[in-house]
Amino acid sequence: MTTHLLFGNPSAQSGRAAEAIASATKLLAAQGVRVKFVATEPEGRTPALVTRTLLADRPDVVLALGGDGTFNEVARGILASGTPTPLGMIPMGTANDQGRSFGLVPGRQHVDEHVRVILEGHLTRLDVGRIQALDANGAVIADALFFDSASFGFAPDILAARNRDRAEVARVPLLSMLYRDQAVYVGAALDRWLSSFVEPTKFSAVVTTDRFEKSWLALTDLVVKATPIFAGAWVLDRRAEPDDGLFELVAVTSRREWASRIATDLARMPARPEIFGIEPPEHLAASRFDIELMREGETGIASQIDGEEWARAHRFRIEVAPRALPLLTPAGFRPPWK
Repeated sequence: MTTHLLFGNPSAQSGRAAEAIASATKLLAAQGVRVKFVATEPEGRTPALVTRTLLADRPDVVLALGGDGTFNEVARGILASGTPTPLGMIPMGTANDQGRSFGLVPGRQHVDEHVRVILEGHLTRLDVGRIQALDANGAVIADALFFDSASFGFAPDILAARNRDRAEVARVPLLSMLYRDQAVYVGAALDRWLSSFVEPTKFSAVVTTDRFEKSWLALTDLVVKATPIFAGAWVLDRRAEPDDGLFELVAVTSRREWASRIATDLARMPARPEIFGIEPPEHLAASRFDIELMREGETGIASQIDGEEWARAHRFRIEVAPRALPLLTPAGFRPPWK
């Protein structure tokens, strides 16, 4: 009998995650799989928990039930263990770029499909990114792994505002029942959007890679993308692959360009957009990025990794570890955006 370690937060999504945990456990048990459930821990303690439990139990597969943040923490725990244990996904949450990048729709109503993929055992070797924030002297002030995206500028500013709003809302019980999850994010996005008309939001960037060097004088966002899907719905660069040893660099110069990108991509964009006069963005892909960012009056530019607020700095370094994470994905998956 094989053993699967299942990590997730049963209290997430108002208890819907607990239903997904029970459903996945039942479906796997029906196929002769022994499932050990371990609840994730807050305040960044989950990766160490994954490593300890994995080394103690030596499972055949580790499963992550949750969103991109849970995927990140469980994957980091696997890599820290030094074992080649495969990671399986049971995607939940709103965006879930990891699952969607391989055709897996998040939600407890799709758990049977997630389990089918896990049982098939088809492996993809996922590229992994290491990001470092540097001070003015080049010393490392923050260091982390990411698996989906790192971005700088306006979108991370929204995440920072969301986190501040979430903390304030949590202090008022009635308000926290009404203003939560996506509503908090939308409120923060609107606040930052309106502020951008009166506050400086654009920044300059110089990016040096192992393949090219580029500079921009006025950007709203800079994105380094690992897997194809961004923010749960869009593909910023159709040429992105999860296992080619390269990450894509996407520079956004204005709010209008963001609107253009998200309105004309993924399923809505034709397979050959050039027929309709839609020019695909320049393909900027590399395995190492040295990034310098500057905005007047700022002590540092905001950043995010895998949908979570990260360090503020002017200098960042990203390196790709090719095919470093064994990931269970649907066999024969053909992306609709290719």
